[in-house]
Amino acid sequence: MTLLEAIPQLPDTEVTFVVRKGEDHNDFVRDRLPKDVEMIAVDDLHAKVVVCDEYAYVGSANVTHGGLTINREICKIVENEYGDAEKYIGEEIDVNVE
Repeated sequence: MTLLEAIPQLPDTEVTFVVRKGEDHNDFVRDRLPKDVEMIAVDDLHAKVVVCDEYAYVGSANVTHGGLTINREICKIVENEYGDAEKYIGEEIDVNVE
């Protein structure tokens, strides 16, 4: 499943992409995300997770052209035990997105 295929499987949820700041492909990614998906860029990030309040999409996919549209990846949608996207990101990858 590609990252773009995973987003519709997160029903009625607010989705946030956190990506590494300064990457050449960030504009490509932003242009392909649904308009209601937030994208935040931070320094020194290598995590591969898409988080919403209810779920997290965790896997091997990079947030790149290949990871979004082409590559077959090992990924899983799991329940967000924190119940909040910002708390998940803060606790699991030590990034403050508030």
